[in-house]
Amino acid sequence: MFSTIRLITGRSRGLLSRATLYTVLEMIANAAPAGLLYAILASLFQGPASLKQILWWTVLLIGLFAVQALFSSLGQIEAQSNGATIMKDVRLRLGEHLRKLPMGYFARRDQGDISHTLLTNVDEVEMILTHLFNHVIGSIILPIVSAAFLLVVDWRLALAVLVSVPLALPLLYWSQTLMSRRSKQRQEAAAAVHSRLLEYVQTIRLIKANNQTGQRFSRLDSAMAQLRDDSIRVEAMTSPVVMLFSIVLDLGFVFLLLIGSYLLEGGTLDTAAFLIFLVVSMKFYQPLRSAGAALTQMRYMASAGERIRGIFAEPPLSEPEQPQFPVSFDIEFSDVRFRYEEKEVLRGIDFRVPEHKLIALVGPSGAGKSTIAGLVSRFWDVTGGAVRIGGVDVRDMRSEELLALVSTVQQQPYLFNETIASNIRMGKPGASHEEVVKAAKAAHCHAFIEQLPQGYDTVAGEGGAALSGGEKQRISIARAILKDAPIVILDEATASLDPENEAYLQRAIGKLAYDKTVLVIAHRLKTIRAADWILVVDEGRIVEEGKHEDLLGKGGLYNRLWQEQQRLGGWRIKGGRLS
Repeated sequence: MFSTIRLITGRSRGLLSRATLYTVLEMIANAAPAGLLYAILASLFQGPASLKQILWWTVLLIGLFAVQALFSSLGQIEAQSNGATIMKDVRLRLGEHLRKLPMGYFARRDQGDISHTLLTNVDEVEMILTHLFNHVIGSIILPIVSAAFLLVVDWRLALAVLVSVPLALPLLYWSQTLMSRRSKQRQEAAAAVHSRLLEYVQTIRLIKANNQTGQRFSRLDSAMAQLRDDSIRVEAMTSPVVMLFSIVLDLGFVFLLLIGSYLLEGGTLDTAAFLIFLVVSMKFYQPLRSAGAALTQMRYMASAGERIRGIFAEPPLSEPEQPQFPVSFDIEFSDVRFRYEEKEVLRGIDFRVPEHKLIALVGPSGAGKSTIAGLVSRFWDVTGGAVRIGGVDVRDMRSEELLALVSTVQQQPYLFNETIASNIRMGKPGASHEEVVKAAKAAHCHAFIEQLPQGYDTVAGEGGAALSGGEKQRISIARAILKDAPIVILDEATASLDPENEAYLQRAIGKLAYDKTVLVIAHRLKTIRAADWILVVDEGRIVEEGKHEDLLGKGGLYNRLWQEQQRLGGWRIKGGRLS
């Protein structure tokens, strides 16, 4: 459990901090009044106390309580500060690590699952550091100090108090084992609920449009039912064991009463000592019961740490020891092969995009076009062969420098829930307002931005919800224009737009791609008729290449795709039916 926490926090001694020291001092101050009480009882049994004695006892008690309160406050403040600082570093390291992972990781992991780990699981580990760890330390230190005091007063009664502890510890270990076994299932169920909630909220418009509210909600309801059942199982299996642990601990008090009464009757035990044992034993057992419950809770939260540890265990894309930087910006694929899990996606891809030229990739869905584009930005590493920019293998370049060379415009652009200006400025974070406006004008989106309620200060909404698809696409073009990278990748950027927005986009893309090395993934073949070269991809291979007219003349796959689009482009409504 603690090894997992140390690994994800990157701290070997961070847990043994000043907060722990303050907690130890607090528990010593907490136990000290028992010694004073023993002295008071012994004095009272010898005769009435004077006013001066009572005043001194009162002052000492107040002093001990004040010291305890001081160390308690210092310990809590230190634990909160230390734990929050450690987990801030964990959050930042998680974000940095995720940024370096290949896109294949995100393809095989549910978005809601990752989100649950970043939010809920990190919070659970933070709870261990800020609250539970020092609570457990205190709950163990106080009985140790109390036991030491009791041994000094009377070793016979002290053994009676302690005898139940070794009997109860196996039950505590059993509860930890049960929690370890069940907590993983409960964590997975909680992550599934998070995923279904995220899916339901993000797709609510689509769900309503297809009248699937009941069916889709049933998936969420099923996930919540599973979480409920797993939560009940966790409590049903561990709570009785923890309760039994507490009961066995309390048997020590029964032993104390029996042995103390026997010794008191035999005249071998002082009454004041017996009374102080009865009082202190309460301070001995209660913290141990509390520690047992807290350790079981920590065991559950440690399973959250294992999920975080799983993300850190994912190998990132390697960075070169001696990075290189290209002096030109042509793109070359040399016998590139790529496999995703068991599926071979690309099979020996060879082509070259000369600098300042526009090459188009076309082909049926699933042919591998987007994978080819992703390999240029090194979203994945090739299984075989090499992708080079200016003769430099992309694996020999720093990730930041490589990504700075490429602007990508996707079919479904994403805008952050920030102002329009901030979304455009992502292409160049330090850009002035004048530069942002200039890019917007080049992307033909300045006019509609000016008509928004707050102009460039209008918040786009989550994912750009306040804007139409064409408007979002033009803002993404403005972002790329502002970035001014030498390589531009257009991933079906106009595939789902109406004719008016497509016309705007074509002009914007023309300005974006001017004097750049451009790789276009095209769905509408008419948009790439003037490309310098066209590559036809099918089942992970380049099956045809050439200019538009040449490819039509070959009568192959490109010709069939073209004829099909021409036929579909001429459909009309006749007699209430499509024809």
